[in-house]
Amino acid sequence: MKGVVLAAGHGNRLLPFTSFRPKHLLPVAGKPILHHSLEYLRDILDIEEVIIVVGHQRKYIMDYFRNGQDLGMNISYVIQHTSQAHGLAAAVNLAQSQISSDFVMLLGDNLFSADLSKCIDLHFSSNASATIHIEENENPQRYGVVEVDGDRVISLEEKPQKPKSNLVITGFYVFAPVIFRMIAGLTPSVRGEYEITDAIQNLVTNDYLVKAAKIDGWRIDIGYPEDLLSINRKYLNDDTHQVLGEVTNSTIIPPVYISKNCKINSSTVGPYVMIEKGVTIESSEVRDSVILEHSTIDHTHITNSVIGSKSRVIGIKSSSLKVGDYSIITNEDY
Repeated sequence: MKGVVLAAGHGNRLLPFTSFRPKHLLPVAGKPILHHSLEYLRDILDIEEVIIVVGHQRKYIMDYFRNGQDLGMNISYVIQHTSQAHGLAAAVNLAQSQISSDFVMLLGDNLFSADLSKCIDLHFSSNASATIHIEENENPQRYGVVEVDGDRVISLEEKPQKPKSNLVITGFYVFAPVIFRMIAGLTPSVRGEYEITDAIQNLVTNDYLVKAAKIDGWRIDIGYPEDLLSINRKYLNDDTHQVLGEVTNSTIIPPVYISKNCKINSSTVGPYVMIEKGVTIESSEVRDSVILEHSTIDHTHITNSVIGSKSRVIGIKSSSLKVGDYSIITNEDY
């Protein structure tokens, strides 16, 4: 199977951290978000041929992953220009010329612990035209809402005011090529977008079999700074913890990831701290935070925060820095 990964978004909800890099390259336990997504496709789903739909700041993604050789994968790219940025269905449709059989679609800002190979197994064993991963959500009106009869999908609706269920689509789909015919018949939604939810509903309306799989495990859609903190906690908790920088007269409380060329002196760092390259921390305490590259933290107490690249945070003696305050301590002056 091929995988189609959507990674063209602007990441506006993650500003200012996405001012000078796509959100898909923000760090999670020492690797970009999209790096983890591709490793998941390769290691869990046995998918090595991937088409990445890129757009905003695409050069950074293309330069980082190139042709996928370093990951043992075959990666190609299709470009979604701003004039084409009208929903998930419009994005995946750009890959149509490279698809001739059933394929997986993954949103590049979603990370999973669930074994989504079960979606693929269900898709082929039932000869479905589409199989979607679903989960329960307390606020289903914010998502594509799914109504099911057993594991068969009987209706879908994007962000309804009165949801018919609390089951929502996540960022993982398995499609037969017929989905492109359904996309071709779409008109823009009230949001002005070509909704993948509407394309799948077209399958249901035309009596194609659509299946839904609810699989145990977490999923995080990384859309806000607090999501970046949450996903780092997940990976630092479940994965290894590494200290690659220079640490002197300091206490490191695992799990943490401290990148190369960092200098930490007379400080306490951790738990759940992800530090990018070139960061200096002096006489400070840093907990539950993500510190982006080439920042300086000096005589400061930081918790539950994301600090932008090339920031200088000096002389703050309280834990008042929180996600909602991140913009006042950010100076991404590339």
